[in-house]
Amino acid sequence: MIDITHIFNSFILQLPGLTPHYTTHPIFPDMVSSAIVAALIAMGLNTAMALLRRKTTNIEKMKTVMKETGEWRKKYTEAIKKKDKVLIDELKKKQSQMNKMSMEMQQQQMRPMMLYMIPSFMLWIFVFPSIFGQTVALSPIAIPYITCSSANVNNDNPAQLIHNAHAAQIIKGPCKIPGQVFLWGWFLLVNFAFSGIIAKVTNTSIPTF
Repeated sequence: MIDITHIFNSFILQLPGLTPHYTTHPIFPDMVSSAIVAALIAMGLNTAMALLRRKTTNIEKMKTVMKETGEWRKKYTEAIKKKDKVLIDELKKKQSQMNKMSMEMQQQQMRPMMLYMIPSFMLWIFVFPSIFGQTVALSPIAIPYITCSSANVNNDNPAQLIHNAHAAQIIKGPCKIPGQVFLWGWFLLVNFAFSGIIAKVTNTSIPTF
């Protein structure tokens, strides 16, 4: 299984200027206010993405195409199971048309995503870390890579002695207690939790291929 987080950290965030600079004195120092404000921002960005999709994508046409391609795939799968050569040959004649329609719809979906990702990525790198710091909420459930574990707390406290080219520097990591949610993890959780609701409210729900 590919570790996307490792690839992201080892490549993208190592590029000059792209490593987030987390503040040690956030504007919202307590977990309650930081969690609420960060969640509201995440929902706002999610709503902006939905509205952008609505402006740049023909939602009704996409639903129609997805329904047609889904029905075609279902018929094609059933024909293969039944070994119905006549029906298989008939459905194969429509395969190139179905693939073309699917590709066009995927391109329409990618358009608003690309327009959204760049400014969102810049906000995550340059703005949010300086406002919230590295942890913004507290979770009663341990979620790997998203919340601080006991090992993270042990590594971050007490202070570690780090030697750099200039002088010895004592620093502390962000994890104070197990269950603290990292900034990016909180945005991810909020997006997962509210994306469906926002899509229904903005009428931008799209079935999967």
